[in-house]
Amino acid sequence: MAAGAGRGGEWTCPSSLGWKSRPRAASVSRFPYEHLDDFVLRPVMAALDKVEFDKSSADEALAEVQRRGKPTHPGVSRFAEHATRMYLASHQQRDDTMRPVREFWVAQRITTSVVWELYGWGRRYESTDGRLREFRFLRLGAVDSRDRDPAEIALAAYAAAFGAPAAWPDPWSQPFSPSGRAGAERVRVVDVGLLDGSTVQCFDGTADEVEEYFAEHGRRQVSTIVAGSDAVPGSGCASCKRVTVCDGPVRTPGLLGLEASQGPLRTVSISGLRYYRKCPAQAYLRSVHLPRAYEYSAEAELGQAVHAWLEAAHEAQLVPCGRDDLPALGSSWFAGKWYVAAGDLADAGIRMLAHHVEVCPFREAPEIDSVQVEPRLTFADTTARAIVLARPDLVYREAGQWVWRELKTTQKAPESFGDPLRKFPQLALGVAVLAAGGLGPGGAGRVELEILRPTGAEIVLIDPTDDERVETARAVLREWAAAWRADHSFEARAGRNCRWCPVSLWCPSYPGPDGNGKDHPSGAASATAAES
Repeated sequence: MAAGAGRGGEWTCPSSLGWKSRPRAASVSRFPYEHLDDFVLRPVMAALDKVEFDKSSADEALAEVQRRGKPTHPGVSRFAEHATRMYLASHQQRDDTMRPVREFWVAQRITTSVVWELYGWGRRYESTDGRLREFRFLRLGAVDSRDRDPAEIALAAYAAAFGAPAAWPDPWSQPFSPSGRAGAERVRVVDVGLLDGSTVQCFDGTADEVEEYFAEHGRRQVSTIVAGSDAVPGSGCASCKRVTVCDGPVRTPGLLGLEASQGPLRTVSISGLRYYRKCPAQAYLRSVHLPRAYEYSAEAELGQAVHAWLEAAHEAQLVPCGRDDLPALGSSWFAGKWYVAAGDLADAGIRMLAHHVEVCPFREAPEIDSVQVEPRLTFADTTARAIVLARPDLVYREAGQWVWRELKTTQKAPESFGDPLRKFPQLALGVAVLAAGGLGPGGAGRVELEILRPTGAEIVLIDPTDDERVETARAVLREWAAAWRADHSFEARAGRNCRWCPVSLWCPSYPGPDGNGKDHPSGAASATAAES
């Protein structure tokens, strides 16, 4: 089991982690590989190996990895170069008495029926006398001392403190073969941010202290991970070895309206398709989680705050929103992680919330049940070979019929936007899901679009039992998804959108803010507020 299995999270899938902890468990998900390698850290690790073990220069290592490694997107290659140089610059400032270790540290226990193994995937170093070992996690963005899960730290520290060196097994289904000196007297666990070279020390202690830390944060977690549990479908489904036999993602063949695909299994959302329409490269670089510049305007922040306010209000379920709970005009207000300073924007948001009270779905609706506020829904379109993620603002059952509601905030005057399914493809997805019975027992009731303005509220209704509306919805989804499904290179589409692209820092096609060039990504640390 890798230390990364200890990384918790609301949407971590216990079932998938359980299967991943068993290398000999057969994969039943046999899909073709993507042309581009989407594991961003692979070229970084390969380049660092060449520098640290083969004594190559950074330039030589990066050129060799680019020439002989798996094909990567140009944006990933650019980030890998930046990350490698940033790591090396950070490493040179640390204790130079530590030497790199090529082999994994593997803590192994063999019983009559099970081989138990713990190891850490990252960079490894030890003192010349072998008494001190240091394990380093790598993250794409900047580090934050609150980000690393204690269980993850405990597993890495235990492997370093009590493990013996071992090469990566080939094939992977075989156990490691540890040999040589096992354990160390002292262990450090460090987190390194590849965006800016930042470091945070997560743990520093003796082997006895590692044992205590592992007993508190790791031992029970190991048993829980191996046992597995219920499936929590989500963005990890596409890489899960058991996805084709898992009942987590709701099977909805034909959801995207595409013909049968023989390509790799992919993950997509309406937001992802919207990014793809703007620029395939932007969509791809977002999907592999490269660090992003801050991308919210003041108006967008206000929209997020209104959404967060209503999410919290609706969590009470079946309690209609009321004006008495709203902030007073002229005041600042918070909603979730969003802060809106007093002023015109704050007042505009308060007025939007006041108008929502008039159209709140829980107002005079006694037959509502199965309320889900901003649920993370996962569908498996087995025809298109796509895991489709959706997060509607609200779904609920009213008199046995499912309702899918989306919310849009705007300060613009009311406008005629034609067919709402074509203007807002998330509505088309809602129609297709309800028509397919994708929300479970109950009929297809309606899809709603709630539009909030400072001057009023509007509700647009769409009937998912209307054959014409369903066909239009599927046509819209097909139009949005077809090019994405067929694309294997995700080339940049340079244009005006480049100015606001949050991943333009990594895109070689970005012309720069003045159109004459682009700063070298070594300026990334100061240029971005990265998301790791």
